[in-house]
Amino acid sequence: MRSHHPSSPTRTAVLPRSPRAGLRLIVSAAIALLLIGAQLVLSPGTSHGLSQPEETQAKVYESPADLGDGSKPPTPVGTSWLVGDLDTGELQVAHDIDKKHAPASTIKLLTALALVEVLDDPKQKVEAEFEDMEIDGTKVGLMQKNDYTVDLLFHAMLMSSANDAANALGRAAGGQDKAVALMNEKAEELGMTNTHAANTSGLDDKNQYMTAADMMKLAWAVCENDYLMSVIDTETYKFPGGKNPDTKEKFKGYEIQNHTKIVGQVDGGLGLKNGFTRQAKGAYIAVAERDGRRVVSTMLGIDNNSRQAAVDLLEWDFAQKDPKSLQTVPVGQTVTPSGDPSASESGSDAGGADADDNSAVGDQVESGDGAVASDSTTSSKTLGVSDETLLPIGMLLVAAALLLTALIILVRLRRGKIPR
Repeated sequence: MRSHHPSSPTRTAVLPRSPRAGLRLIVSAAIALLLIGAQLVLSPGTSHGLSQPEETQAKVYESPADLGDGSKPPTPVGTSWLVGDLDTGELQVAHDIDKKHAPASTIKLLTALALVEVLDDPKQKVEAEFEDMEIDGTKVGLMQKNDYTVDLLFHAMLMSSANDAANALGRAAGGQDKAVALMNEKAEELGMTNTHAANTSGLDDKNQYMTAADMMKLAWAVCENDYLMSVIDTETYKFPGGKNPDTKEKFKGYEIQNHTKIVGQVDGGLGLKNGFTRQAKGAYIAVAERDGRRVVSTMLGIDNNSRQAAVDLLEWDFAQKDPKSLQTVPVGQTVTPSGDPSASESGSDAGGADADDNSAVGDQVESGDGAVASDSTTSSKTLGVSDETLLPIGMLLVAAALLLTALIILVRLRRGKIPR
């Protein structure tokens, strides 16, 4: 008789032979899961098992101790920024200046520049409507069925960043669609090739974006408009009272202030515009003039202290006796709507650089010693998970797989599919 060799493989050699053995395996796997889960939760530097993405560990911008000649330039915390000569377009600091980003209320400068050509009578009356009152964000307090002059609406929009005023001006110019079309035509005319407007107020919209370089072009055009600069130069303004159309109750007027806080607060400050939404974060366009030289700083996606960073860039640039030019943004050039390059005209000595040249060092910042240091960094984290967390997570997955296997085995044992 042929004997069965003891080393012959059997189907159940590595499987538990009873439900009790399977139950012990399940309990062991569950304990392993609990221990590993506790390690993930209690492990230093983790939160609920996962370390927070590096981006959420907000770095706070602080003014450099030295902004004098030869010092390193300020480094805002955010997406993109620049500082340079507004009339020549020469930049002394540039970081990702061609990166598209939500502009928040800085788009109101484009709104003003486009609509002032249509609404050219400052005394024209515009009746506020309920849609102006119900718009999101900052408002000056327009009351439906009350009349406001175009001049007042421009002051409210550019000084107080009033979204209700921006909406009313858009209606007065022919409706929101017409106003946005005029804004995009104006952007094209100014060579703002990386800008697209979707509304007059700057509220977040996936189709609305601008770049730091285009903001510089916009700043130049606004500074050339005497009326808009007279509005932007205003520090305080009397907003009129009116009547509630429902209750017939009269209300008094009040004073509004210039939110940008450049005029009257920065030496030679000309203004221009600030902005903020949760998605866009901080945006700023600041211009100052000293000794006949106009300097502009623009920035997008700034995490915190955007005004201080913008002012610090201006101060730093004015302090440099022999600033090095990194690149040139073609400011002061206008293009006909046909886009024919031969029809371009220059309104200043901007001269020279093609739009494509803007990307040459767009992701670099000039150090104070003249060297150019890259700001691009490689994160040591993967999908927001720190290196020290990877091993426990791997162990957790293995334990989960073991528990699932044990459950399957137990079910099969109870159904009698595995010999005991």
